[in-house]
Amino acid sequence: MPRAPENILGRLELKVAKRLEGLLQGDHRSGFRGQGLDLADLREYQYHDDVRHMDWNVTARLQIPHVREFLEDREITAWFLLDMSPSIDFESVSVSKRAVLVEFTTLICRLLSSKGNRTGAILFSSQIEKVIPARGGRQRLLVLLEALTRHRNVRTRKPEPTDLRRVLSDAAGLIRRRSLIFVVSDFISSPGWEKPLGRLAARHDVIAVRLSDPLEIHMPDLGLLTFQDAESGEQVFVDTHDPSFRNRFAAIAEARDESLRATFQSSGVDTLELSTDDDIADAVLRFADMRKHRFAAPAVPA
Repeated sequence: MPRAPENILGRLELKVAKRLEGLLQGDHRSGFRGQGLDLADLREYQYHDDVRHMDWNVTARLQIPHVREFLEDREITAWFLLDMSPSIDFESVSVSKRAVLVEFTTLICRLLSSKGNRTGAILFSSQIEKVIPARGGRQRLLVLLEALTRHRNVRTRKPEPTDLRRVLSDAAGLIRRRSLIFVVSDFISSPGWEKPLGRLAARHDVIAVRLSDPLEIHMPDLGLLTFQDAESGEQVFVDTHDPSFRNRFAAIAEARDESLRATFQSSGVDTLELSTDDDIADAVLRFADMRKHRFAAPAVPA
C-alpha cells in the first residue's frame, strides 16, 4: 500500500551539517543561547536576566539564584538549485528525470516549510534563468511548482550545454546567508565546475542530488539506434547489438560514476543518488537516516 505523504514527512528528519544563519524560531538547533527546549547550562543569576528562567530547585538547594540557559531553535534557509536542461527530460521508462526532480523538490520543500523554515529556488540550464526568493510558508511550494511548469512550457530557444561552473559561481554570489543547498541535477555539464562546488560547500551545507536513468548506465541490446545528445543536438548511429559497444558504454558510465563520487567527496558534499526507477520517499528517508547517524556518531580519536 502506498504511504500517505504526511506519514513520510512525519518520519523524515533532515539534519544539517554546518551552523547556518537563522532569525526566526524553527526546528533546527543553533549555537546561540536563548529560548528553546534543550537545556544548555545552569549559571548564577545576573542583573537583567529573565526571572522566568529561574531554576527554583537549584536556587533553594544552593541558596544562590540560578537561571537556566537553553539552546535556541532557529529556522534555516534552504535553496534548491534545479537543473532544467534538456537532458533532464530523458526517460527510458515511464518516469523522466524531470519528474523525479519535481517529486523530490516537492517532498523536501513541504518538509521544510511545514516546520517554519524558508525555501527558495534557482532554475538553471546553460545559465541561471530564474530566481525564486527564499520565503516562509506553504505558499512557497505552489510558487515553485508553477515556475517549474511555466519553464517547461516556454522553452523554445536552441538548447545549449549546461555550464555548472557558471551556475555555481553565480549562485554563490546570490545566496548571501549560510544555507542548506540542494543541487538537483544529472551533472551532465561542461567541465570545470568542481572548484566552484567546493567553494560553495565551504560556506554552505551542500547536498548533491544526482538524477540518473538506468539506460544511462546499462545499455541493453536494442539493435541499430540513432542517439541524440539532448544538450548539443549531436546525433550518432550505433549498433547496440555489438557486445563490445555495450561493454565500452558500461565502462565509461562506471568511470563517470566514480569520478562524480570522488568529486563530491573531495568537495565535502553529501550525495543523494536518485534513479527514475527508485522509490523517492524510501531513498530520501535512507539518506536522512544516514546523515542523522553520521552526525550523532562520536568522533574517533586519532
